[in-house]
Amino acid sequence: MGPQWMDRLERKLGFLSIPGLAAFLAGMNAIIGILSLFKPQFPDILVFDPGLFLSGQYWRAITFLFVPPEMGPLWLAFWLIFFYWLMNRLEQIWGDFKFLAYCLIGALAVIACSLILGREFSNSIFTTSLVLAFARLNADVEILLFFFLPIKMKWIWAVGCFVVAWTLLFGSFGDRLYYGLGVLNYLVFFGPEHWNSLYFAWRRRRL
Repeated sequence: MGPQWMDRLERKLGFLSIPGLAAFLAGMNAIIGILSLFKPQFPDILVFDPGLFLSGQYWRAITFLFVPPEMGPLWLAFWLIFFYWLMNRLEQIWGDFKFLAYCLIGALAVIACSLILGREFSNSIFTTSLVLAFARLNADVEILLFFFLPIKMKWIWAVGCFVVAWTLLFGSFGDRLYYGLGVLNYLVFFGPEHWNSLYFAWRRRRL
């Protein structure tokens, strides 16, 4: 799974893989989420702030991935379970190296966007890119939306793609850059597949 050049890269650099990355990311989100319930301002020292990063707080390039969405304890627990399940599944499908590459491209893209615009961004688009990848690879997997509405991941993928496309077309420059770079990892992994599908559909229509 993934682009062919990634397979070649894995053969050369596979020793850089990080086994259990999904569990680590989910675990850190759980720790930060719990700490944030008692001290809401705690994530402020972890989010990626371009000014503070350039002044020497380089840890923010990693720790912003550990900050979960702001929500109550119950919703946080369900979100963490879903977040781990999703990432663990991707890690199983791709293997350690490709999952690391996907996360690395996504994280660097968000950092680049933040530095270019000089603005602080959340890691929500990074999470969105993971959901899109999972939904693309597990289109017929069914989840319970809001705990009672069964829905297949292919429909979540469709909604996510619509939101991204709408923002790219009609959003502000900052939002377009954020969303465009934010799904760069998805485009790297799945872009050629989508392009080939469109090309063959166009060929069939012409013939």
